[in-house]
Amino acid sequence: MKPLLIIPPASVRWPMLHDLLGHKGQPWLRDIQQRLVQGVPGAQDVYAVVAAGSQALASACVNKSGPLGVLGHCYTRPEHRRRGYARRLVEAVLSWFDMTGGQWLYLGTTAELDEGLYRKFGFQPLRRTAWTPYDRVTLVRRGPRAAEHPYADLSGAVVVRDVTRADWPAAVALLQYRPGPDPRVFLDESAVTAEVFTLDLIDHFERGACCLKGAFCGPRLVGLATVATEPRGERTYGMLIPHTDAPPELRAAAAEFARGRGYTHVDYPMDGLREPAAAAPDATGGTEAEPPATPPATAAGEPAPEASDTPPCPS
Repeated sequence: MKPLLIIPPASVRWPMLHDLLGHKGQPWLRDIQQRLVQGVPGAQDVYAVVAAGSQALASACVNKSGPLGVLGHCYTRPEHRRRGYARRLVEAVLSWFDMTGGQWLYLGTTAELDEGLYRKFGFQPLRRTAWTPYDRVTLVRRGPRAAEHPYADLSGAVVVRDVTRADWPAAVALLQYRPGPDPRVFLDESAVTAEVFTLDLIDHFERGACCLKGAFCGPRLVGLATVATEPRGERTYGMLIPHTDAPPELRAAAAEFARGRGYTHVDYPMDGLREPAAAAPDATGGTEAEPPATPPATAAGEPAPEASDTPPCPS
């Protein structure tokens, strides 16, 4: 049975996917609905479905932003498994990703599925952390001309703007290589939860609970900042990614946003948690130390300079 390719917006297809993937819950269903029903300006998405009449038997999708993408929602109804549907669906969305210029495709899954399905399509392990009942992993599939990672050749000045749902794949990619907001959490752990974590951030932004700013170096997302808009009074709180050395332009933009909302001070609770954890096993079985901590922010809101394994943007 040949997969049906769906390019959003395609609101007529939402009921069948909701019926198939309803078990996933939020924020996943809200994301699929937004893409299929309303559409997401600037996003490049494809959904592949094996259908019998109006019922979807299996699905897979890729959400793409420039050369970056996330493979997800690969699911087959239990009564229709072991018929090769998953293989055909993954082949279909991978062909679309390659033909549209994709270079780095990420996938959050379990160690069990990694070895049983995705290695056959060229995916390689990137991050891994212990989980129950199966370890969680992030895999990456690189194009034939792609560098080791998308941050290998940054260029251009840092530009700060609002992050939208179309930028979600870039946010997922960022958290594969840079630490998350909490210095107590190992990079592997924050990486394997990046998909749901960043979708939650976008949900909060879209309902007006916070701002969500991104620092872009050329086309690459190099930092994220949020500032809560729900607290009353003169103080609010914010969060920076990465916690070690977010671009100073990002912190400055967050402070400017807060002033525009009537806040006189932004607290960053994670700034007080600067002791790095001990080295944790990386995806290859070795150890990977957390990046060095950054001194507390200055009164002007700019962090002191710090070395980074991510190349800085040329000025």
